[in-house]
Amino acid sequence: MASKICASITPEDAQSIRKQADYAFELGADYVEIRFDFLKPEQLQSAIKAAKDIKDRAVFTLRSKDQGGKFAGSEPDRVKWLHRLAEQKPMLLDVELSTLRENDELADFLESQKTPVLVSWHDFQKTPPSDKIADILSEMRVYSNYVKIVTTAKSVDDSLRLLEMYETATGLHPIYFAMGEAGVVSRVMCTVIGNAPFTYASLEKAVAPGQLTIRQMKKLYNSMKA
Repeated sequence: MASKICASITPEDAQSIRKQADYAFELGADYVEIRFDFLKPEQLQSAIKAAKDIKDRAVFTLRSKDQGGKFAGSEPDRVKWLHRLAEQKPMLLDVELSTLRENDELADFLESQKTPVLVSWHDFQKTPPSDKIADILSEMRVYSNYVKIVTTAKSVDDSLRLLEMYETATGLHPIYFAMGEAGVVSRVMCTVIGNAPFTYASLEKAVAPGQLTIRQMKKLYNSMKA
């Protein structure tokens, strides 16, 4: 079983990026997601330098507050920093579908830079009907074949419905899972019965509702091999 784990790290400063990333790799993570939005805007330049040596194993994320992130600056500032992050050519740059919709120039820049983009979409209240999700996916794949749809599961059925969507994900590198307690099964199984390139885990404290730690994920995957 080749289930891959991407650990979300939330640095307090530039120096803690490598420290947290090294710890995540030591625990068995395959990749890290660096949540640059947890840093103050004035820390970002030094943080980019600190992440340079691990960018090939990293997802760079600068999430806006209205998408569940922490970025303290203005939206134009965030878009400016997304340009800077794109120039670093990380393994993947997470950019929200809404950000791409509203910033044609950014979308064109990412294409010209050939920056690998993970187009993301979140619903923090529910898991929409499957036909609605299919419509969102059609729009996402215009920008990249790496797509991430994260919903909120009200029941295990919501999780199972997301997992069923992997069957129709032709030509995509999809990551579909749900937040919340009822979504845990989708976080674990998306790389097992789905073809997600990786799933997300935390170092210790969950970054999102229902997120398991690296240790918990590794334990579950190891038990499946037994």
